[in-house]
Amino acid sequence: MVPPSSRRAGAGAAALTLFVIGLGCAPEASDGSGPTDPSAVTGEFVTYVADFNDGHAEWWHAVRTPDGREVRLEFDTPPGIATGTQVRLHGEPVGERFHVHAMDVLPRATIGVAAGEPDTYAAPATDTYALVLVDLGNGVNITTSQGQTTLFAGGPTDKSFANYYKEVSYGKYQITGDVIGPFPYSMTDCNSNGTNGTTGMYKAIEPMITGSYNHLIYYFNQTSLCQWSGLGEEGATNRPAKRTWMNGSLTCVVLMQEPGHNLGLMHANTMKCGSSSFSTTPGTSCTITEYGSGMSTMGGGCKQFNAYERWYMQWLSGCNGVRVPSSGTFNLMPLENNCSGGSGIQVLQVPFPATLTVSDPQSTSTAVNLNNYYVELRTAGGIFDAYSTSTRGTVFNGPTVFIYTSDNVHVPSTTSTRTIGNSVWTELLNMTPSGSSFTGLTTAGQSFVDPAGGPTITLKSISATGATIDVSYPNGTGSPTCIDGSTLTAPGPTSCSGDATATGGSPGTGGSTGTGGTNGAGGTMGMMGSGGTVGKGGTSGGAGHSGTGGTLSTTGSAGHGGTATGGSIGITGSGGAKSGTGGSTGGSGTGGAPSAGLTGSGGAPGAAPDGTLTGGCSCSTDPAHPAGGAVWLSLGLGLVLIGARRRTGTR
Repeated sequence: MVPPSSRRAGAGAAALTLFVIGLGCAPEASDGSGPTDPSAVTGEFVTYVADFNDGHAEWWHAVRTPDGREVRLEFDTPPGIATGTQVRLHGEPVGERFHVHAMDVLPRATIGVAAGEPDTYAAPATDTYALVLVDLGNGVNITTSQGQTTLFAGGPTDKSFANYYKEVSYGKYQITGDVIGPFPYSMTDCNSNGTNGTTGMYKAIEPMITGSYNHLIYYFNQTSLCQWSGLGEEGATNRPAKRTWMNGSLTCVVLMQEPGHNLGLMHANTMKCGSSSFSTTPGTSCTITEYGSGMSTMGGGCKQFNAYERWYMQWLSGCNGVRVPSSGTFNLMPLENNCSGGSGIQVLQVPFPATLTVSDPQSTSTAVNLNNYYVELRTAGGIFDAYSTSTRGTVFNGPTVFIYTSDNVHVPSTTSTRTIGNSVWTELLNMTPSGSSFTGLTTAGQSFVDPAGGPTITLKSISATGATIDVSYPNGTGSPTCIDGSTLTAPGPTSCSGDATATGGSPGTGGSTGTGGTNGAGGTMGMMGSGGTVGKGGTSGGAGHSGTGGTLSTTGSAGHGGTATGGSIGITGSGGAKSGTGGSTGGSGTGGAPSAGLTGSGGAPGAAPDGTLTGGCSCSTDPAHPAGGAVWLSLGLGLVLIGARRRTGTR
């Protein structure tokens, strides 16, 4: 079998046959790190997340073997590694799966990765996607044109996939692509044991794809064979996964969320702690609702990503994010604003007095750390963040400061496979816990108090342009530090750099009108019988004077979003009068042909320079990084269905 091509390559691998896993594994060559384990399985680790219509999510893990098969894995404790990591698994086959007792992370060279294939990638600035239409036998209910509009339309009001990621990344992540297909495929099952499910789909179709795409979004009419609405391979920002599947839905949340899993993002949840906003024992006193937050498409609402998610994706930088370990007052800018370059605070990370834990949604036996509060200001802005009376249980009807909790932001290294990692879940807290809806801070004077005697977070003022936050930390020490490690001088800027509106220059003065040339004199009449003398041509009109160009208006001061008004263009000088009148016709003398007078030349038109102004500031974005390819490795044991990453139902 030919192993699948690089994960971030375009065309898929040759179709591969799946086999039910058995006990007869061939001995594996040792890589020198230990004795040979005849039952070990080596290959590329992959995690799937499936989002179901009933509001729950499920994760599955598998390994892709060097011979192109995919083996479903079982763990006592789910591993904390990302899709694309090369592993050696120790355990034994259990039915159609492989139960893992121990796992080694391998150098990529150990398992024959293609020469030049990098371990990790820098966070991409541009990316290519294909919407792959799949006909399961009853056609496809969207056209190529509709798919193109849904994914790639770039109009200023289009709620397209491309516009969403452009907006939430502040222009740092640009998406292009195509709609391809439909490709015929016979699906007979959609579960972890089937051979004709989503794994079989990509293996059958990708050899027919001629273009080169980093990500493939498979879409087919809704089928009861699949209980989920969206399924995605889970990757990391520096090792993105490639594939997602859409079960009859391309609504905002499912469309934006599944590729978010490819990039390493987890769900945006809510946390309900009884009559309090939070607890010192959240693992037992609070209830987590997966993707319950209405303030992110990684949750349940068609809203921009939250600040934690953007920090992980490296779309926030400099002092856009500030760690606050002690008391201070801070100016908070709306998350929707483009404060690129770290020119304004858009999220505060306020550490707990001590680490707390909750259960990992993938396994109740695995703890997830909670280390910080995250404080962000959300306002109406862009295409997706609009006020509404109800945002899937989250109140957002005016400028609001939301507080949620999570672990530290683990931005993956781009130099080591052992630091590949995805983000973690965020848990939105309710500032009015007695109510059924989740709210934030909206009125000056409102406070959130840490139940363990840590920070008190108080809203001092709020508007659509900013909020002032006071953090009182009784035992806190240290200075506020930015994402880039620099020290912030509190309270920070009152606006993003360039937010002030630029003033336009004064209008330019128009040029004066040019003078026309004089008319030419007519020729004299010839006598009878002799030819008339040729009339003299009119004298050429003198060129009109050049109009004076408008004065160059002064460039307005640079401002984010401010546009300098240019000076008005100088009035063009009029050209000279038309050509002189030709000479009059000669008389009718015998044989004497009358001669026409020569035509006088018109005056040249006056030149008119226009007053031109270059105004406004421009924001630069990171240069595009080449999309690397993640190798699809395979393994030497039996079959497996893909595990799936969950996505909420049709939203």
